[in-house]
Amino acid sequence: MKKEDNRAKLKALAFDESILNPVGDEVVRAVHTLPNQEFAFERYCQTEGVVVYLPLRRGLKIHNFAQKGRPYSYSREVLRPMFTSYAFVKMALPLLSTLHASHAVAQILPLTYGQDRFLDELRAVRTCETLGFEQELEVHQDILEGSRFRIVSGVWDGVEGRLTRKNGVFKWTVEIEMLSQFVTTVIDPTQFKMIPLDE
Repeated sequence: MKKEDNRAKLKALAFDESILNPVGDEVVRAVHTLPNQEFAFERYCQTEGVVVYLPLRRGLKIHNFAQKGRPYSYSREVLRPMFTSYAFVKMALPLLSTLHASHAVAQILPLTYGQDRFLDELRAVRTCETLGFEQELEVHQDILEGSRFRIVSGVWDGVEGRLTRKNGVFKWTVEIEMLSQFVTTVIDPTQFKMIPLDE
């Protein structure tokens, strides 16, 4: 089947690096959108000139239909928000409340720790998103047991997470504390320099 649009090509979309570099009174915040309004919120921000980042991941869309009384179905890969009902914005702090005019915002999450730490989490999200187009990616709300490490080389440079092994497969889990969620992907630990962290 021919792919219909750029999103269906399942490649990592362009990323505006400026979201990682707020200046002056600009801040970066997580926005909790109303259900199924992530893309509408993204479009609104783009129209208003607001720097927005909506991390995506691959997913399957199942189509069920009937033809001449017989049921059929097919599936195709699509892009879905990595975190259901969450996006990230960079804008001047006094203007954050104007985002409610989009009619897609449920809440602008308050920052409970330093902006620098949050930007580190956002870099980790982008790394997860990029790798998710090459390998399986899981997003969940519970922590997987495993030893804690900081990777100091390669694409994960500077990222802390947990390394688990099951059936000979190593998995790397990164916590996105701002959203109280975790992202897990397969990793080859021999390809990275990893520093153990004390619990």
